[in-house]
Amino acid sequence: MYINAKVWQPDGSFSDCFGVSNGHFDFVGSNLQADTLKKNYTEIIDLNGRLVLPGLTDGHLHLVNGALSLRELDCTGIGSISALQSEVKSYVSDKNPKWVTGGNMDIGKIFGDTSLHTGNFADNILSDKPLFINNYDHHSAICNSEVIKLAGLSSRINEFKPGEIELDINGNPTGLIREAALTAVYEVMPELSLNEKVSALSDCISGMHRKGITSVSDITLPHELEIYNELYQSQKLNLRINSYLPFTEFDNIQNHLESTKNINKDYFTIKGFKAFWDGALGSDTALFSRNYKNRNNNGYKTELVNSGKINELAKRIDKAGYQIIIHAIGDKAVSEVLDLYESLPNTKKLRHRIEHAQHIDPADYERFGRLGVIASVQPVHLKYDARVVAEKLPDELVRNTHNYSKITESGGILNFGTDFPIVGFDPFENIQLASTRAADSGIFLPEFKIPVHECIKAYTINNAYSNHNENFAGSISKGKVADFIILNNDILICDPEEIQYTAIDKAFLNGVILY
Repeated sequence: MYINAKVWQPDGSFSDCFGVSNGHFDFVGSNLQADTLKKNYTEIIDLNGRLVLPGLTDGHLHLVNGALSLRELDCTGIGSISALQSEVKSYVSDKNPKWVTGGNMDIGKIFGDTSLHTGNFADNILSDKPLFINNYDHHSAICNSEVIKLAGLSSRINEFKPGEIELDINGNPTGLIREAALTAVYEVMPELSLNEKVSALSDCISGMHRKGITSVSDITLPHELEIYNELYQSQKLNLRINSYLPFTEFDNIQNHLESTKNINKDYFTIKGFKAFWDGALGSDTALFSRNYKNRNNNGYKTELVNSGKINELAKRIDKAGYQIIIHAIGDKAVSEVLDLYESLPNTKKLRHRIEHAQHIDPADYERFGRLGVIASVQPVHLKYDARVVAEKLPDELVRNTHNYSKITESGGILNFGTDFPIVGFDPFENIQLASTRAADSGIFLPEFKIPVHECIKAYTINNAYSNHNENFAGSISKGKVADFIILNNDILICDPEEIQYTAIDKAFLNGVILY
């Protein structure tokens, strides 16, 4: 039994005590009530008033890809070509990799308008080994001539949409690629062994425990299922994974269920299917209702959308009773996905989701609550978007950026995630961005701040609801699994600027200490 605590509850109240037995909460109440029950417990632990929250759920990430990226070159904070050259040189000297891969780069900040280059500008960073570094949004990347050659991109230009392989005035690749062209590069990258992947994933999960994360919504690729199988068999899968496979895997669902049948469903469950409607703001491929500044286009729809296949598959997935989650970032993309969900009979029942919803037409606020569509959002992306949105979008669209607080006011539900490895998985940085709107470029549209209590809901009970797990987890309630964290800082009353420095004293899964 844990006594003298400040146990957060979704309704805004607090309990003093809770008991754990057989991996579940079997009592939650006051100190006075606890006095009569102490004899039932083998150990009484005094928490001295510390804040206790349910285990946190990251509502949208790419777990395997993120785990592997932690072993790559991290370009966070690099702001110049010379600094990038220095970091790449050090990375090569230290690790001597066959390929130099990395992420979290701000391509626009470092290179400016890449279309002005003649020849491959990435060759100036590294030319004697393959170099591939993702932009922070993972919708564009730089790659040198070695990568262009290995992927055969020069001879495949007509296979891609204009701009997916950027060309110079002579018709040669500049080194910037976008969207589908990235997949062509991934296909020729050297493959790590299964043991290497399992090791990276295990290390990553341990890092998540240190941040209080006990559950995730994972955007899972089919080949990653064997990694989860191996992780479970080696008794290292101490994280609850709600898995969402690509739309195009719907016809293979029985094979995927069969391949994962030996994993305990409390730790891994295929919940539904994910698709992309558009691209991303950082790569000028998110779909908007108006054109980008100084560009004669308003963004990008994926081939799945343009072909109409997404509507056909959505009807079949909805009918089969699986959850649908669709990436939509631009305001036009969000509106069109809401239109699709409005046409499906089981949207509210199955709790279909829009992933990111970073730019929302004010006319669409009420549709989330009315249709029962969950907005799965990542406030931490404000770090970048607040700076670039005015550069990229017409003034009338800027105010529609990360305005999802209006969804809750209209009766809708938000869940929080990070989109790791687009950014790190730190939940407290995410909560601070949502509650203060204090981005690197200043306070951005402060009227869209979200109270810390609502942020905690978005990381706990709302995420449980969005995964159909609200009766199993998401709050410290009698009968639910004992996933909880003890904080060193009361984020509900501390200086909002201090939230990002919050640390976890202890984290528990099924009542067993993880960290």
